[in-house]
Amino acid sequence: MRKKNPIRSLALSLLLAAGCAAPGYDWGFDPDAEEGVHGGVPVEWWYHWGFLTDETGGEWAWFSSFFRAHGQGLAARYLLHDLLDMKSGKSDYRSLLGSEVLTAWQLSSGKKSPEPPHGLIPGGMREKAGGPLDLKYGDAALIRTGHRTWRLEAGGVDLQLRATAPPMAVEGTGLTGLDKPDDMHYYTFPRLEAVGTVRGRKAKGLLWYDHQWGGSWVQQTVGWSWWGVQFDDGSNLNAVVIRDTKTGKVLKATATHDERVYALTARPTAHWTSPLGVRYPTAWELSAGPLRLRVEPYFPDREHPVLFGLEAIWEGPVRVTGSHAGRGFQELVGYPKDARVTD
Repeated sequence: MRKKNPIRSLALSLLLAAGCAAPGYDWGFDPDAEEGVHGGVPVEWWYHWGFLTDETGGEWAWFSSFFRAHGQGLAARYLLHDLLDMKSGKSDYRSLLGSEVLTAWQLSSGKKSPEPPHGLIPGGMREKAGGPLDLKYGDAALIRTGHRTWRLEAGGVDLQLRATAPPMAVEGTGLTGLDKPDDMHYYTFPRLEAVGTVRGRKAKGLLWYDHQWGGSWVQQTVGWSWWGVQFDDGSNLNAVVIRDTKTGKVLKATATHDERVYALTARPTAHWTSPLGVRYPTAWELSAGPLRLRVEPYFPDREHPVLFGLEAIWEGPVRVTGSHAGRGFQELVGYPKDARVTD
């Protein structure tokens, strides 16, 4: 791993504080060498979203997350995926827990087995730390097949992926921890050409790929509002506001627009209240450097129940207008821990 440049890191921090841009990357690691499982980190995940068109004209939005957690001598898997029909708004969402932690989950929940949309990943863990990216969670798989090419299969989607844009070092270095930068590693491949099938029909489209690992961002009191955007001009945006769910204090707010990093200002403009009584800010105005953006969901009701302490997340496709136009995905985490709607 390449040592972080302390002078550039200080300069980046000063520029962000001043609301200025810092062009170019100073990678804290080699993303092509870090795709596989990292042993011993508290949490690691590989996340994809994208838009697909099948041979019958069907339009789909897709996301998946392959998770791994390590703690107290036990490793665990968790898998989320959702296939959304962009014409009808109907989706097929699944939340799947690794069978290796079923006993622990039973003791903590008092239930014999997860109930739909939750379920179990069959079989045991096969992936080992330090090897190539080769995740097989039951019938789902994420496999690196070559230099910046992959196969992704889960929930009725089977795709061959090829990066058509270079990786993005989030925040300019890929080191994004809250207390210490190297507490969280984070890079993005913002554009992947996708060819394959959706529910057995030939399909193609454009995906996005995030990989994160570390111990930051994942405390029970941390939540975030996140956006990944593919702009029509070919550029890409990774933006996040991280907050303390107990106090509402913003812990970090940054935007990476390809090779430029900016301080981010985010203001919610519309909310949606879920059946669980959670008030999600589903539409936003984002300002970062020269960017002035309006973010609106295609469908406001994108709440997804998850296991363990988070209860639920909001995850779904958005359209973006303003100084730049495009589309992407929005993720809202930790809002069930914030004050609930009582009226």
